[in-house]
Amino acid sequence: MYVTMSKSEKMPSSCWGKYRKVAVVEVEDGFKGEPKMISERARGVKRVVKEWRRLNVGATNRSAAAKAMAEAMKLCDELNGDSI
Repeated sequence: MYVTMSKSEKMPSSCWGKYRKVAVVEVEDGFKGEPKMISERARGVKRVVKEWRRLNVGATNRSAAAKAMAEAMKLCDELNGDSI
């Protein structure tokens, strides 16, 4: 099963905005909830399929984080076989 995850990204102190990372992750069968981190070392994660990093969080759906989240959700639906 594949899930879409979004976590905060560490940035240097010179960056004032908010930044996120988005990923599509394959989780083990029977795993409940969401993994704690976007990493193959996290409990319940088989592999990280695709990852987008250092995405600026804006106020609209045109921001980099919103666009990446939409693309990640589309990829997750395709991988899970939920395409309409």
